[in-house]
Amino acid sequence: MAFVLTVAFLNGCACVISKMINYRCTKVLGTYNGSLVNYVVASVLSLILLAVSSHFHLDLYTAAHTPWWMYLGGAFGIVAFIISMITLSHLKVMESTILLLVGQLTAGILFDTFAFHNINGKKILGILVVAIGIIWDKKVSSQSKSSGE
Repeated sequence: MAFVLTVAFLNGCACVISKMINYRCTKVLGTYNGSLVNYVVASVLSLILLAVSSHFHLDLYTAAHTPWWMYLGGAFGIVAFIISMITLSHLKVMESTILLLVGQLTAGILFDTFAFHNINGKKILGILVVAIGIIWDKKVSSQSKSSGE
């Protein structure tokens, strides 16, 4: 279990590092060109990793008969990426990351609720605590800026 938690933590770190590198890329190339570069590089790397993997097996029949909605992951991924790059020009990295977390938690709870009918008060309370923390931090930060600290 410790290994999985460590890998999940490293994934979170990689996401923030990736976001910052990609943000710099979009500042140089523009949002859409930066996004294109990001996804072309990711696609090429994915193909290379699949090709060298012992589990690689191209099955066009299965791909052709996969339900349409399973392909929405890529579409949501690019939309999320573009939104993230646009919002980073207006928010601090910490604010952007925390709001991303709150959005992920909210979407996860909504998905659990509607897909698995699994919802409880602790999950909702957790999101509220994080959201209140963001609001509180914003208020404290704005007060310290206005007082000249």
